[in-house]
Amino acid sequence: MIECEIIGHHKRLSKIFLSEVFFWAVSQIMPSRRRLDVTISLCDLEGAATGYHMYIDRYTHEIELEKDQSDADLITALFHELVHVRQTSNGIYADDNLPYYERPTEIEAYEQQEELYIKWKSSQQSLSD
Repeated sequence: MIECEIIGHHKRLSKIFLSEVFFWAVSQIMPSRRRLDVTISLCDLEGAATGYHMYIDRYTHEIELEKDQSDADLITALFHELVHVRQTSNGIYADDNLPYYERPTEIEAYEQQEELYIKWKSSQQSLSD
């Protein structure tokens, strides 16, 4: 079973909406995943980052997202962190010996966050047509 718990609040996006975005993204980047438990905390990260991913075990993950981001930035940050969920679930971890932006895991996450956002926006437009 795939589960998502959202803790905290965003100024405009509801927990239901964010949950729908989460399940859409999981269906895109982990379509065969049958077991996953992710807790998403919307919190004040004090400008340090837009989001963090914490690997608990293969099936359990925690994501923290800066709550004061714009709608688009919050969704993009969620996509970025979900790429890290997929990576660590598949045994792919960051190489902390490399500078942050040179890590293959970050390169992939930044590329995929943009691709996912464009694809998601397109899917939303087709629903409103």
